Amino acid sequence: MLGEIRGEVRFKEPLSFHTSLRIGGPADIFVVPQDVEDIRLALGFAEREQLPVEIVGGGNNLLVRDRGIRGVVLKLEGCLGRADFRGEEAVAGAGVGLSALIREAAALNLGGIECLVGIPATIGGAVAMNAGTPDGWIGDFISAVYFLHPDGTLGEFKPNNGSFGHRAFSSRRKRRSRSPSPLRDACGRIRRARWRPASSRRSA
Repeated sequence: MLGEIRGEVRFKEPLSFHTSLRIGGPADIFVVPQDVEDIRLALGFAEREQLPVEIVGGGNNLLVRDRGIRGVVLKLEGCLGRADFRGEEAVAGAGVGLSALIREAAALNLGGIECLVGIPATIGGAVAMNAGTPDGWIGDFISAVYFLHPDGTLGEFKPNNGSFGHRAFSSRRKRRSRSPSPLRDACGRIRRARWRPASSRRSA
């Protein structure tokens, strides 16, 4: 199954190559998926072999022990490292850098989440921990979250008032397969955030 992955599959990959602090031992199996189908294949392999799955985004402030991580590590970039702007709405992959997304929006004369500038996170990590500042949290701007079930099917979750808390995101939903796993749940997430034209921003 790993042989069907079109992206990169590495064994005993030093995670120090993928963290901002440049520390961390090897991952047993390190996968950089090229597309969503690669993610499905990696999750299917982990499910079949009963291996744990860990997710790496930008690796900012990530501490990895010297003996590394057992199981499968997915690094979200590639197809999940792009954003698509549709009018005043953005659909962003979990691997998109938060600051890069804000810059790309500004180039299109769109604003709304400038309060998050400077936070070193990908969209996936930012949503998972509801990253924010005293001026606002990313959860304030999310209209939908897309994710992969462990069986590889795509799901959609629309946050409500109780979905985001202080440094936390909770998606309570029924699953067709076994009990929810936050790590498996995170790997297929695609974020959607609403924007407003930059000209409508209030002056300080």
